[in-house]
Amino acid sequence: MKPSSRLTARLGVSQFIGWSSGFYLPAILAVPISESLGIATETFFWAFTVALLVAAFLGPRVGKAIDRLGGRRVLPFGSIAFILGLSLLAASTSIQMLFASWVLIGIGAAMGNYDAAFATVVTFFGDESNKIIAGITVFVGLSSTISWPLNAWVTESFGWQWAVMVWAFAHLLVALPLNLTIPRLEPKTVEQPSPKTPTGNRRRIRIDLLIVIFAVMFALEGFMVASVNTILPFLLTELGASVGVALFAAAILGPSQVLARVLLVALGKRMTPMRVAALAMLSHPAGVVLVLVFGIDALVPFVILQGIAVGLDPFIRGTLPLLFFGPEQFGERQGYIMMFSKIVVAFSPLLLTVIVLWNPVAGILTTMTMGLSAFLLLMALALVRRAKVAA
Repeated sequence: MKPSSRLTARLGVSQFIGWSSGFYLPAILAVPISESLGIATETFFWAFTVALLVAAFLGPRVGKAIDRLGGRRVLPFGSIAFILGLSLLAASTSIQMLFASWVLIGIGAAMGNYDAAFATVVTFFGDESNKIIAGITVFVGLSSTISWPLNAWVTESFGWQWAVMVWAFAHLLVALPLNLTIPRLEPKTVEQPSPKTPTGNRRRIRIDLLIVIFAVMFALEGFMVASVNTILPFLLTELGASVGVALFAAAILGPSQVLARVLLVALGKRMTPMRVAALAMLSHPAGVVLVLVFGIDALVPFVILQGIAVGLDPFIRGTLPLLFFGPEQFGERQGYIMMFSKIVVAFSPLLLTVIVLWNPVAGILTTMTMGLSAFLLLMALALVRRAKVAA
């Protein structure tokens, strides 16, 4: 097996465990955990929001550490934080323990999930990282498809505490060993200056206009993807679908995003980061147009198009910054770019829920506007890149 394939499999499996035990955990376990602790479900989601904010603010520091030390010295600490956080969550008997557990899980996500994994890939393969990043996202695309039924079955059979501990053991027995066996050798791409970035300022990332454009673009796109993803069944029922139809349509989301990622890997270099980004940002707006024209009859195509947007989202977050800035100081810069997006994503489900309760059509018009605005910023970036190439 080639080194790139080994790294894809190693990080893909550990990322699958990380996302299954973090971002995708509340979908099934929020209600039983809240009932067990005697708290409102909203309180549980505030604890979850804290985890997202912790991950956002730690991003630049984690990225800088990976740039300097490599993923082998950073990613294992993410697994350890997950193990501690999940174990504390399983043992929680109070709100204080709940919030503390999610703080630890947030630290684990910052040190072990997408941005950290992508930075690790870039330290090894530099500008040739796109295919590996795409391969990793295929593994993560299976998270909801596998973890949701598993969590539901374990909760029903043994209790939610064991559903949480399954993932703690998965980190201990699988993810941690995989992260500890990431190769030590760092390639020359980390040591050599990238032709796409200035070399005079190695130690500190300068927050310039280009980074701000990236941050705003990914925040808009992140709102569109994350908010709809989180409340999809509720959104579909508010748009007029029956509960059965809404659940059936929502079930298509996982396979749609996995299919998008598999096709991305299969098509390889023909799907450039700019083309993939355009498709990701326009898929959801196209689905909204179908709903506005055809009503609830278009809900299944709407979900499929949303799945495409979700499936392509992590790929463009890893490859677009690499395309424009190169591999040098990738992790730290990625942390700064994604910080604003992660903060927006943390509050996006609540904001969209409020809008949908007021007017469901206004809700999907809002998310469509977010996607189209992100696309306009992408076009601005395309002009910047064209000017640089021409120069």
